[in-house]
Amino acid sequence: MRTRIVATMLLALAALPAHAGWEDAVKAYQNGDYATAAKEFRPFAEQGQATAQYILGWIYQTGEGVTQDYAEAAKWYQKAAEKGNGDAQYSLGSLYAAGAGVKRDDAEAVKWFRKAADQGKVGAQYILGYMLTAGEGVAKNETEGFTWYRKAAEQGLVDAQYAVGLAYLYGKGTTKDEQEANPWLRKAAEQNHVESAYLLGWNHETGAGVVPDYKEAARWYRFAADKGNVEAQYHLANLLRDGKGVQRNDAEALALYKKAAEQGQAYTTVAIDDYLKGGKPDAAFELADTWLAKHPDDVGLLTLLGFNAATEARKDAAKFGPIAKKYGEAAIAQIESGKKPERMADTEWNEYQLKWLPQLYVQLGSLSSKAGDFADARAKLERATELSPRDAYTWYLLGQTRFAEYEKLNADSKDLDGQARSDAVAQAFTKLDQVIDAYARAVGLSAGKEALKDLHDPLLKDLTNLYDFRNGSRNGLDQLIAKYKGS
Repeated sequence: MRTRIVATMLLALAALPAHAGWEDAVKAYQNGDYATAAKEFRPFAEQGQATAQYILGWIYQTGEGVTQDYAEAAKWYQKAAEKGNGDAQYSLGSLYAAGAGVKRDDAEAVKWFRKAADQGKVGAQYILGYMLTAGEGVAKNETEGFTWYRKAAEQGLVDAQYAVGLAYLYGKGTTKDEQEANPWLRKAAEQNHVESAYLLGWNHETGAGVVPDYKEAARWYRFAADKGNVEAQYHLANLLRDGKGVQRNDAEALALYKKAAEQGQAYTTVAIDDYLKGGKPDAAFELADTWLAKHPDDVGLLTLLGFNAATEARKDAAKFGPIAKKYGEAAIAQIESGKKPERMADTEWNEYQLKWLPQLYVQLGSLSSKAGDFADARAKLERATELSPRDAYTWYLLGQTRFAEYEKLNADSKDLDGQARSDAVAQAFTKLDQVIDAYARAVGLSAGKEALKDLHDPLLKDLTNLYDFRNGSRNGLDQLIAKYKGS
């Protein structure tokens, strides 16, 4: 815009007839000697010469060769604007809109923008279109706003071309016409307007106003992505991941997803989920780490990752076990803190506290048990039973962990003698009592439930054998189970 204004000034200067001192003023300005230009133009401005008044206002606004002074700029713009100078009218409107040198007054800004727009000043036409569309300083009128956008767009103003494209795309101020939107967006994109390039990509991908064309979509997405547009980076990554319109490139897709994630692209979590569903956990976890570096309290994602990593750990515990622990424990910490995320509904938060929290403990407890870390497994499973005391399966898993501890204590006692061995055996039997209690709870809670029959029936047999071994008979077992049926 600045280049356009300077060019307009020079044309105005050249169009005026020579006058004593005028040529010196013009030459000084053209040579960048703005201090001299201001000095030479001032007498003409003081005599009411509108072009000189406008140029003097511009020099004071920019502070080129003089101390920047918006109030002084506004004074000279006002004089020239009142004489009908369109450039001064536009500049004066800009000062009123910004509150620079004058008190901010959107209505006054609209008045001067309209005068300049009526003279074909493209910048004024665009800003008048914006103010009418937004209802700033004037009654909102999207239809008239579109008219001024269109006038500026037809003069080649890139922002106006984008605005016209948007208006047609969404039917704002004009009839919705996706097909008509694309030529205007293309005009703007060809002038390096990044958002227009992104929308062209989107329209070609989705078939908005054009025949769907993934190759063309990828071309415009890449143009915008290379200039840092986060939406284009994300959508280009989708095409690269799926090989649509471009050769499939998993590495570049992931790199683009990460760039978008670093800029806060909200759909990053969708890409992570897609990777998980597509059997690409490594990519999912790498992208997730980028997202979580900026959003460490994303409890929904942490929970999702914790469960998925736990599933992968069943196939490769050495690789995915630590990952499951990292995400799962982070999710647990967030939920246990009681700090509900701002954008999460109360009902959803309650679900995390009542359903997902105990299940996280169960998942991590099971992994710790399989890894031989029985103390950690027991602590997590005991916490799960506190949170969900009627979950038969959790009591069963806790019983299994306690049984593993019992077996270790029993095995260790065989290497001891005398009192030490007697103490160790006592500890082992104490642990066995805890196993029996956990199994009895699981059997009692699963009794009569068809969905838990596969748990109940074999576990009852194991419990009966353990109880018989520990007590020398089965007397009291039925009563123990019955105690937990209604618990």
